[in-house]
Amino acid sequence: MFRRVALVLVLVIVFPARLPAADAATGARHDFDWNFGTWKTHIRRLLHPLSGSTQWVAYDGVVTVRPLLGGAANVEEVEADGPSHIELLDVRTFDPRSQQWIENQAYGSTGALGQPAFGRFENGRGVFYDIETFESRTVLVRQTFFDITPSSYAFEQAFSSDGGRTWEANFRAQLERTSSSTVSEGAGTAAISHDFDFNYGTWQTNIKYRRGSGNTPAWGKQTGTATLRKLWNGRALLEELSVGGADGFSGVTLYLYDPQTHEWSQTYADTSDGTFEPSMVGRFSHGRGELVAQASYGGKMALQRGVWSDISANAHHFEIDVSNDGGASWQPVFVAALTRIGPGG
Repeated sequence: MFRRVALVLVLVIVFPARLPAADAATGARHDFDWNFGTWKTHIRRLLHPLSGSTQWVAYDGVVTVRPLLGGAANVEEVEADGPSHIELLDVRTFDPRSQQWIENQAYGSTGALGQPAFGRFENGRGVFYDIETFESRTVLVRQTFFDITPSSYAFEQAFSSDGGRTWEANFRAQLERTSSSTVSEGAGTAAISHDFDFNYGTWQTNIKYRRGSGNTPAWGKQTGTATLRKLWNGRALLEELSVGGADGFSGVTLYLYDPQTHEWSQTYADTSDGTFEPSMVGRFSHGRGELVAQASYGGKMALQRGVWSDISANAHHFEIDVSNDGGASWQPVFVAALTRIGPGG
């Protein structure tokens, strides 16, 4: 849970502190408010994009969208069946500086975040862009939300292989609202991994973080809360984090399980800029979880490790360590003791 929060504190406090977030109480922060709830979706997908094919296939399913951090972020789950099973997860975060939204998508089959898309809403229409690799070539990707009413909307994804001069739609969806609320995702756990089941709930966290990178650094202290909910029936977790104090921050942490490698990834997005940082990746062994990433620390590239230990039903320990010698030795820079205070979100 704190993994990225830890990460964030390492990057936020050990390095130059993040700039204060711009005033997020603007209309743009509420662009997705209309989307919260449960929707029935009918999807048409082009089988072979950018090939001249006109063969489409149909899917039907359910979409749920719920707010995070008071609307500064939200999470969308998509499940649909047709010729195959589609399982998508979108975590959208708002950047108060650029007044843009950032969309981060993951597929259930891979358990990894894709390329983020950036965009905004204007005149009731939301348009988002990113650049991806499709069948060994680079393409522009455009996602559009349109025809938005309180009870329905339309969505389209399109590719361009000529720098945006022409576009070909390859994914279209018509959605109808079935409820303004969403069903709790915490009813069960996935059979493929129970590693992070202990983390589902609401926690009080007492934090110690390193303020400098010298031999005799100062240590700061903070207190906060973290609430984790299950997504995809337990194959993913989403954390809402709020930490107070002079160096306080809030953000979301996403945990994804890769069924192919049997590894977890964890990545954090702070509300100051809404951007997910590089993921730490790893696994659990003998009741201890270790996830590792490459990151900048003290002006140098280093290894960074998130560790979960001393896990019980109502408490656990988390820390972020840094290594400048390829993992031969590790230096703690963020330490958190967590105590359960309630159920998950």
